[in-house]
Amino acid sequence: MLDIHRFKIIISFILIVSGLAAQAQETNPLYDRKPVRFGFGIMGNSAKLKYTVTENNFNYDSLKTIESTRYPGFGLGGLVNFRLAESWDLRTMLNIQFARRDMNYQFTNNVKKVAEIEATYMEIPLTFEYKSVRHKNVRVYALAGFTYRFDFTSDADTDRSDTKPIVALYPNTLSYDVGIGLDIYYEFFKFSPEIKLSNGIGNQLVPDEFVYASSLGRVSPKLIQFSLIFQ
Repeated sequence: MLDIHRFKIIISFILIVSGLAAQAQETNPLYDRKPVRFGFGIMGNSAKLKYTVTENNFNYDSLKTIESTRYPGFGLGGLVNFRLAESWDLRTMLNIQFARRDMNYQFTNNVKKVAEIEATYMEIPLTFEYKSVRHKNVRVYALAGFTYRFDFTSDADTDRSDTKPIVALYPNTLSYDVGIGLDIYYEFFKFSPEIKLSNGIGNQLVPDEFVYASSLGRVSPKLIQFSLIFQ
């Protein structure tokens, strides 16, 4: 509920800022004709795991339920933007992003175990953007692409046991991304609030014989990211 409230506040702020920009006199009309632009981004995220379960382990280990809990995170990075055509851009970034999501295990004897999965990602996204016609100082765009991530804090090589709840993920991840954004033009820079969904490709679970990982069949990271981009 708190995440929904924050999201409503962010959307309201963006609508107010974009409304004011749309009413103002057009500034920097040739900005998007630059072949290469540089900038930076500040990111907030909500991380979760997509997973499937192995039904046999529910009976064998008296495991009742498994749930994934999402947490907020943050990141920052630099970017390079290339103009491909009138309505098309190609953008790449180098980011550091912090994320966390837990796996909660409820057993039949009312024992609850939590596997904390924290990540410190180095990210290299490659994104194509399709932009609408500019209306004064506002322009909408849609984006799609891929992101390579390396997790510096992966538990892939950590010792595990039945009393030490660990769900390890491989450090290298590739995801596909889709999202939308809004370009707001000012005299000396462009401000772009953006929301993006990033879904991991493939199974990232490191298998082992302990209940926390062996009860899972497939695990992929999922990230909802809100960015404030300055160019």
